[in-house]
Amino acid sequence: MTTSPRFRASRIFVSLVLLTLVGCDEQKQTRAQPPQAVKTIEVAAVNASVARSLTGVLVVAEETRLSFPIGGKLAEATLREGEAFEAGQIIAQLDQADFQRDVSAQKARLAAVESRLKEANEEFIRQETLLAKGAATKVALARAESAREIARADRRVAEVAVATAEENLRRTILRAPRSGVVIKLLAKQFEEIAAGQPVYEVGARDALEVLVRVPEHLVPMLRYDAPVDVTIPGLSDRLVIGKIIEIAATAEAGNAFRVRARLDETPSGARSGMSANVSLLIPGTDAADKIAFPVPLSALAFDKIETGPVVGRKGTLFVFDPAAEVLRRKEVSIAGVVGNRVFVTEGLSTGERVVTAGVAFLQDGQRARLWRPAE
Repeated sequence: MTTSPRFRASRIFVSLVLLTLVGCDEQKQTRAQPPQAVKTIEVAAVNASVARSLTGVLVVAEETRLSFPIGGKLAEATLREGEAFEAGQIIAQLDQADFQRDVSAQKARLAAVESRLKEANEEFIRQETLLAKGAATKVALARAESAREIARADRRVAEVAVATAEENLRRTILRAPRSGVVIKLLAKQFEEIAAGQPVYEVGARDALEVLVRVPEHLVPMLRYDAPVDVTIPGLSDRLVIGKIIEIAATAEAGNAFRVRARLDETPSGARSGMSANVSLLIPGTDAADKIAFPVPLSALAFDKIETGPVVGRKGTLFVFDPAAEVLRRKEVSIAGVVGNRVFVTEGLSTGERVVTAGVAFLQDGQRARLWRPAE
């Protein structure tokens, strides 16, 4: 059956119209697609050739124990572990009944002594007057004066006893010497505690440190105030800078030495007990010109299927461009691998935000926005 030219032209026209409509629909769908939410970290350059990564834990800074200067029954311990408090806040109290009774007893004793002193003073004046008239002896006057001095001494002792009792009553209230957070509650309510027995173990609220155990062969190369890079997995691998403030003098289990580093800032949401990855910068002879950027292993998308990152090979990163709100594909070189961190070079700058999850499904130029924890 032969098809007429007019019929063939009509079929071609209908096909072109359908293709045009489909293309428009696809463009509309592409434009309507929402931007991809991406998790990122802000990168900073380090000396890759001397980086050593170790696992540590966050701890509060300046740990101390708070106690009462006197003993008694613990009536209240208002704070619980992890709870914050302010300087001057009442955080515990002893049962005050016995101390209040002691204050009352000492005040009553003082009143009795003052009454006796008044009588002794009046007797001395009377004997002094009689002696002037020749109606008393010097011995009687001396006896009256001695009794007055004894009463005066007793009053001073009684006044000190009252002041001590009142001070002990004030000491039944434990106030926070500074703002902080409770690490551990060390005493129970209604427990009889001795003077100086710790009630709380506390730490500075706005200062965190990272505690890490360093192998013995690396310890001689550490120095105080040396910088460290700390990433916190529980906070989306948030990178924080710190400095070494303590290097233990003796080894612990496994011939490892305890090292503490103070964080320059306390990230929002960071809490004592969170795990942290610590990158120590160990001095070396060939480190001067080997600058790289540490990123999580999950940030790399390899051009070829590989079992893991290999030093000297290439990998792909996606960087979030905040101005255009799109992703930029960047090829980098792998300079080193330490644990789950990869040190890369080429194409990155300090402060750029590298995508750390789902990179296998991303494309260059793809619209994106920063992921928020609430999502």
